[in-house]
Amino acid sequence: MARPTGDSARDRLNLFLAIVPFVLLRGSVTVAEVAEQFGTTPKRVADAVQTIACDGGANEARYNFDTELFNIDWDAFEESEVIILTVAEVMHVPAPFSAKQRAVFLAGLELLKAHPYYRRIPEFDGLVAKLRGPDSNAVTDAFAVEIDENNPNANRIQDAIEKGVRIRFTYTNNQGERGDRDVDPYRQDLEGGQRYLKGYCLQREDIRTFNLDSMEDLVLLDTPIEPRSIDALTLTSSLFSESEDDLLVDLVIDPEALPLIASYLRPGVKPVETGGRKRLTLPFSHEGTAVRMISVLSGIAAIEAPATTRSAVADFARNALTAYAQNI
Repeated sequence: MARPTGDSARDRLNLFLAIVPFVLLRGSVTVAEVAEQFGTTPKRVADAVQTIACDGGANEARYNFDTELFNIDWDAFEESEVIILTVAEVMHVPAPFSAKQRAVFLAGLELLKAHPYYRRIPEFDGLVAKLRGPDSNAVTDAFAVEIDENNPNANRIQDAIEKGVRIRFTYTNNQGERGDRDVDPYRQDLEGGQRYLKGYCLQREDIRTFNLDSMEDLVLLDTPIEPRSIDALTLTSSLFSESEDDLLVDLVIDPEALPLIASYLRPGVKPVETGGRKRLTLPFSHEGTAVRMISVLSGIAAIEAPATTRSAVADFARNALTAYAQNI
């Protein structure tokens, strides 16, 4: 699959959206600092900032974020290549949402609180309070979100990202192999209830995705993160990329349901027709991800191998039935 060039208006917008939290958290950063942080060139960063206030080319949308969502100090940008963003006044106007709508937004924000990056944004608590409004108890009663804000690995990784230093930890992959990893951390993600780190692994000499639950003895090193030519879109477009550490799962699925798992399909590999169903092998970074995926495809897909993953699915189903029976 061809990698995005970053030259289209959509690519520039994606890059801008990726750097907005980084800039807002720091208040003022140079174009060069942003480029180094996101592994791209200063020219692409400058183009991304300029794109939001300009019309795109033919058949490309106009992105009027400037003055509508953010105020950009254009003098500082054009004269000193410094990016300064402030939230536009319209964002301070109370949102005319119903209690149920606010509950949905608040549930999403509560999930974001599990991510140290967003939890440390100064305006975060103010946004939550604004959405709650005067009837905070009624809104709070409309949802319940279980989060772990004190995950030690997540907090240490975020410290390393903000300090710009390398980390070291012992990692157990999906095959049960343990080993020490030195990693330049780039970003953390929450996917399917699991925490992941995306960073450059010195041992594998490539970008890798690590499950935080599989890390032990994580420490921050004094070694600065090494600048590398890594396309920012590689970090923002997809959390997972196949590696030798992946758990390979064989499954069969109804042909009509293939679009539901399109994001998991391996490039260039076509499912095999067998008895009116499709048989294929999918890579997963974690067994739990495979279990959760198959749980929502009940009756239309089934795991054939490995046996341990089949057992994990059966355990998940039994636990779900038990919980359901207890709540009837």
